[in-house]
Amino acid sequence: MNGQNGRTGMQVPVEKDLDFLAARLHGWRSRLAEGDRLDELCRIRTVGELARRVTPGLAFRHAVHFQRHLIEAHVRELAQLAARVDGAGGAFLCWQRVRFQAENLKVIARGLANRLPLDFVMPHLAVLPGDLALDLAPFAEPGGAPLLDRLLRMLPPGALRRALEEAGDRFREATEPFLAETALDRAYLQILLRRAAAVGGEDGAGVVRLARHEAGIFNLMLVIRGGRHYHLPPELLRAACVPGGSLGGEDFDRLLSAEDAESGIRALARQLDPAGAAGPSPEAPVLEALAWNRFLKLANTLFRRSQMSVGVAIGFAAIRRIELANLITLSEGMRMGLDPQRIRQRLIPRAVLEVAHV
Repeated sequence: MNGQNGRTGMQVPVEKDLDFLAARLHGWRSRLAEGDRLDELCRIRTVGELARRVTPGLAFRHAVHFQRHLIEAHVRELAQLAARVDGAGGAFLCWQRVRFQAENLKVIARGLANRLPLDFVMPHLAVLPGDLALDLAPFAEPGGAPLLDRLLRMLPPGALRRALEEAGDRFREATEPFLAETALDRAYLQILLRRAAAVGGEDGAGVVRLARHEAGIFNLMLVIRGGRHYHLPPELLRAACVPGGSLGGEDFDRLLSAEDAESGIRALARQLDPAGAAGPSPEAPVLEALAWNRFLKLANTLFRRSQMSVGVAIGFAAIRRIELANLITLSEGMRMGLDPQRIRQRLIPRAVLEVAHV
C-alpha cells in the first residue's frame, strides 16, 4: 500500500525481523475497519466521505475509482509483505497478487462476451505491477477464437498461464464467461494450495486450512452457480472442482446429486457454522456468507496463534482481504443508494442465521 495511514496506506516495515514485523502488524490490526469501526463507516452516505475517512489526503468521488485504488494498494501491500517473509511463506503471499490479475481477465472475458469496446472495459481494470500486466492487443482481434484462448494470449508467461494451458480442452471452447472465469479461478487455486503446502513449520497447518477453505468456497459456488444456475453437466463440474479444497470428493458429489442436495447443503451449513444445524437448506448467498465468515475465523486464528512467525503475516493478509471486500461492498452500496442497515447486512462477518433459518 502507499503509506497513507493504518488502513489503506500501510507501509510494511523494511526489516526482515519477524518479531518486529509481527509487532507492527498487531498494532495495525487494531486500526482496521472492523466491528464498531465498520458500523460507523456504514452510517456514511456518500462515497466521497467514505474515501476521506479511509484514505486521508486522497479524494475519490466515484466508487469505481475508489475501489480501484483499494485493490491496487492491497496488491502493493502483498508485495511488501512477501518481500519481508523468507522462503515458502513469502512465495505464498506473493502468489496472492496473481488473484487480481485473474480478476482483470474476468472483467475482460465479460467484455469480450458482450462485445464491449476496450475503452468501456479499461476503467474497470486494476492497474497492476509490470509482472502482472496483460497484453491487451488480442482484445481487438476479430471474433472467432475461443474465449479462453484469447485470454491466454493476454497472459505473460508464468505459472497461471501454464496452469490454464494444462487444463486441456475442457474449457477451451467456452463461449460463456462463467466457464472462462471458472478455469481462471481453478488454475489460481491449484497453485495456491501447492504454495500453502510448502510453507510447513509451526504455521503450515493453519495456512493449509486457510487455502483449502478458499478452494472449498470455489467448489461450493461451482456447484450452486454452475450446476443450478447455468445447468452445466456434472462431468464438467467434477472436472472443474479444485482437488484438495475443503469441499471435494464425496462432499462435492453429494452436492451434485439432485436427490440428496437438500441434506448435503444442510450438512455443509453445519460445517460452516455449527450453530446453524436445523431448518430448511439455506440459499446460495447465505451459504457463501457463512463460508466467508469461516474464512475470516480461520484467518483470525492463524493471526493470533502464530505469535512471532510467518503465520502472522499470512493471517494478516487474509484479514486485510476481508476488509478490502467490505470496503468495496460499502462503496458499491453507497453508489446504489442502499439503506445503511441493508449495506451492513452484506458485510463480513455477516449475521445470516436469522435469514437462513439454519
